Amino acid sequence: MATAGVFSFQIAVPGGRSLGCAGITRVTVLPTHRRRGLLTAMMRRMMDDARARGEPLAALFASEAPIYGRFGYGVAAYDVQIDIVRAGSAFAQPVGGGGKVRLIDKANAPAIFTEVWNQAQPAQPGMLRHEESWWRHDLADLEAWREGLSEQYLAVYEDAGGRAQGVAQYRVKSAWTDNQADGTLTIQRLIGVTQQATAALWRYCLDVDLMTRVTARQRRVDDPVRYLLRDPRAALVKLFDSLWLRLLDVPAALAGRRYLVSGKLTLEVRDAFCPWNQRRYRLETSGGAASCEASEEEPDLVISAEDLAALYLGGTTASTLADAGRLEGRSRGAIERADTLFQSERTPWCPSDF
Repeated sequence: MATAGVFSFQIAVPGGRSLGCAGITRVTVLPTHRRRGLLTAMMRRMMDDARARGEPLAALFASEAPIYGRFGYGVAAYDVQIDIVRAGSAFAQPVGGGGKVRLIDKANAPAIFTEVWNQAQPAQPGMLRHEESWWRHDLADLEAWREGLSEQYLAVYEDAGGRAQGVAQYRVKSAWTDNQADGTLTIQRLIGVTQQATAALWRYCLDVDLMTRVTARQRRVDDPVRYLLRDPRAALVKLFDSLWLRLLDVPAALAGRRYLVSGKLTLEVRDAFCPWNQRRYRLETSGGAASCEASEEEPDLVISAEDLAALYLGGTTASTLADAGRLEGRSRGAIERADTLFQSERTPWCPSDF
């Protein structure tokens, strides 16, 4: 009648920390059993279980955007698809670093992907930690996953010392138009621990022969490739909502991330689905660390659980939400203070699928 699955992840939050996160997936309800409260019951069970496990966050990718706001999920990270015309893909500056890119086989790839991914993960808000068992599944390359494209190609960037600092996973589709090569290379993963690794892997993918375009899915909103290109118009960018987040334990989540500035803010959180969150909190930050405790003070900001989740990783500002009429500032300068407090050193991004 209905199904749902849950992963127990560690998700990076601003400041280089990772917190427990319930990854909600495979949510289905048979057409014959709609409107019977089954989705609500599954959400209730999954959130209660995650809270009992001590996971302050839950996350999902929404198949239909209107569904999950009523359960307190907000869009915490966006991503983009980048389509680059290879003829215009010259870089403004050559790639430095002295490293090299080489292809690797499927047998050795899981260990290398795990090493690189988990070096990059803590510094990237929204990124999930994955162990080698995850990559053995993800890199299995089943025929049904190819969508008419080639087998996957797997590449690693190694620095001058031979250390793996970046990985790429891509497929190609060859084509010919008027007796000219007209192929497409599709990047599924491209992760660099360093700037040099990221740039070198982009350059490698853009230099594959017989391709006229490179398409990269699920990229960070401010992916550096647009700024590497001599001609930024060679890249066409399309924006999509990506990671939907939910705070299951407001004080633990807010105290669990770090903050770039010191300040104070009293929040009144409205959360009908998780009523234990529905109260006022005093958030105080100093030297990057934070405390968050229940408070009886008058609120500076009145906010829903959904919109607090949108703010949490720093991908959306309080000003944007206020302009949309989604939150209410009760004290002078409260919205501007929230903008400053919730900013992040890096744009949130979740390059995983689950």
